[in-house]
Amino acid sequence: MPDTVEQPQETSGAKTRKFKRGYFLAIGAALLLVFLAIPYAYTSNPKSCTLCHSMDDYYESWKKSTHVTAANNCFECHVKEGAASLWIYRISFYREIYASIVGANLKPAGASVPGVDSCQRQGCHSLNRVSSASGDLKIDHRGHVTKANLSCTQCHPGAAHPNVGKTGALIPARKMCKGCHATRMNDCSFCHIKKHVETKGFVHD
Repeated sequence: MPDTVEQPQETSGAKTRKFKRGYFLAIGAALLLVFLAIPYAYTSNPKSCTLCHSMDDYYESWKKSTHVTAANNCFECHVKEGAASLWIYRISFYREIYASIVGANLKPAGASVPGVDSCQRQGCHSLNRVSSASGDLKIDHRGHVTKANLSCTQCHPGAAHPNVGKTGALIPARKMCKGCHATRMNDCSFCHIKKHVETKGFVHD
């Protein structure tokens, strides 16, 4: 019978090195998991934005607005779409955690004012609207965005935070419309769909 070839036995030193390598890899994986889990936990709670930015009024106004059901978290409107943007925002939240500990006042990192894409995400708002919510005013939303190059927040700065700080109102003031349509302000039918009766009894078509 042929002689059997003995397999070289792994030395105790090699076993020790292999164990140490596996041990350090496990520790590294655990630390990475904790590193990612901490900002994930913080940013999953909208209340965390109030920790160091004096954002209590903004948080409370959002809680009272319709956006509380449309957007469950601040980053759904204030962070650009995409996993990379969201994780950059989440990892940068370590600044806020540090600031909340030391009492520093920081400007939010990774967050931005909602743009047109943000307002249209998940089918929230459509540019196909041609009138106001009341059904009275003619407002070609697509035309205002694509032709006049206006962002949603230029007309509706206080969409989720009306009159908090310097955000402005939910509905644009008449003078805002006058900035572009000054020559048509006396033509009621240019803006209004319905007829309006003034208190003195005069009817404007």
